[in-house]
Formats: sequence, C-alpha cells, structure tokens
Amino acid sequence: MEINNCEQYVLAELDYEQRRNERLAAENNKLAKQLDAMTKRAKSYKETIDRPKTPIEALADEVMREEMLTRFSYAEVTGVQDMYTGKLLGFDEWCREAVRLKHLPDDISEETLIRFMRDDLKAIYDKEVAECTE
Repeated sequence: MEINNCEQYVLAELDYEQRRNERLAAENNKLAKQLDAMTKRAKSYKETIDRPKTPIEALADEVMREEMLTRFSYAEVTGVQDMYTGKLLGFDEWCREAVRLKHLPDDISEETLIRFMRDDLKAIYDKEVAECTE
C-alpha cells in the first residue's frame, strides 16, 4: 500500500501497532498458560514434599543422614574443646573442624554440607557440650 498523505500514514502506523499488539497479547497468553502449568507442577511437588513420610521413607531418611554424617564428617569423634587451650569451640568452628579433613564430592562444599546437616550436627554438638560441662 502506497502512502500518499498524512491520513494514510497514520492509518498504516495504527494497523502496524494493532497487529503488533495482537502478537504480544498472543505471546502473553501463551506465557500465562506456561506459568499456570509450572505453578501447578510446583504445587504438586510441594504437596509431595510436605506430606507425612511413610515409615520406610522416614527410616531411609534417618539412615541416609547417619551415613552422610559418618562418610563426610568426623562429628562423632571431634571434640568440642580446643585441644591446646581447652576452651569450648563455637558451633560453626566445631562444624568446620568436623568436616575439614574429609574428602567431599567435587560439587559439594564444606559450607553446603554443614548447612544441609546443620540440625544433625547441632544435636551432636549439644550432646558433646553437655558431657563436657557435667
């Protein structure tokens, strides 16, 4: 379409923007559907994770955590007192001591392991502290 005057130019620009707007609206609807599907999937995953564990799942979790503590830390045998001064080590310092000489898989750092096993390590640390202060 050849544009001869200002009115035709404005109509051509309006037509172009209207088609562009329709394409963007179609893409927006497509993305909204994808987001809705992903949200439903995430909700399903969360429900699966949050549901009460069966006895076998609870046992598997416990065994896995015990195995990880044994394989990737010296938590069971690392003292909570500094061997030179006898002062009580802080929890974070004790955790680093408990895992520092263990070989970890390449993609897992000491900090990641400590963060993941924090509750288990804290239970061992508190037990050791209680024994030291008796």
